[in-house]
Amino acid sequence: MPIPPAMPTWVRRNHFAAWSAYFCLLVGFAALAMTLTAAASGNTGWATAAGILLILTFLYGLVVISTTVHRDHVDRHSTPNLLADKWDQTPRSLRRRSMLTAVPAHHRQARS
Repeated sequence: MPIPPAMPTWVRRNHFAAWSAYFCLLVGFAALAMTLTAAASGNTGWATAAGILLILTFLYGLVVISTTVHRDHVDRHSTPNLLADKWDQTPRSLRRRSMLTAVPAHHRQARS
């Protein structure tokens, strides 16, 4: 049974960015509900605190995803995806042009 290749750092970064953005979206929608509820009930202090949490959460998620996507475009990697557990060593731009074909995992040599 062959040993699977080690996960590259860019794949780990993409997984972190995708999961961070997912949880930021969940927390952001919860903060939106808290903001609207507090504002409707007249609790301006809680509405302000929840509104600040909402803005910071969405900004953090946006910054994490946008910087990761930019870095992936510069390095010609695939963008963050929660459902992709496999990655291809051939850059997408070269696969599209049919200049290179993907190298199977058992033929790759470890880099030193």
